[in-house]
Amino acid sequence: MKTTIKAFALIAGTVFAGSAFSAQVVCDVYPKSNGHSWGNGTPNCSGFDFSFGSSTSGRFYLKDVTKEIKEVRWEGNANCSGGTSCRTTIRAYTSNTATALILYKDGTWERPKAASAFYETGH
Repeated sequence: MKTTIKAFALIAGTVFAGSAFSAQVVCDVYPKSNGHSWGNGTPNCSGFDFSFGSSTSGRFYLKDVTKEIKEVRWEGNANCSGGTSCRTTIRAYTSNTATALILYKDGTWERPKAASAFYETGH
């Protein structure tokens, strides 16, 4: 019985370890032609300009990380490998979201909530 309880506690601690930290995935949108952006550095950012293009540049990155990182696995529109920052193309009038799986050097992991970037071009 003691062995079963110890095993359960170990498994539960491993499963819930990923949610006990405070890192965030945040975004920035860089509008063209002196456009405006809102919410840069937060999980929900947006930008607007009158360039009438179909995309602009931006980035997704990690914020409030409190431990040493071993590896970052980006998913979604953050199409890069590793690193704590990921430059990306933000498409107009579509969902641009990213998530990250953070693997820490001490063997723990974390998957913060996704960040969303939105862009309008004045169409």
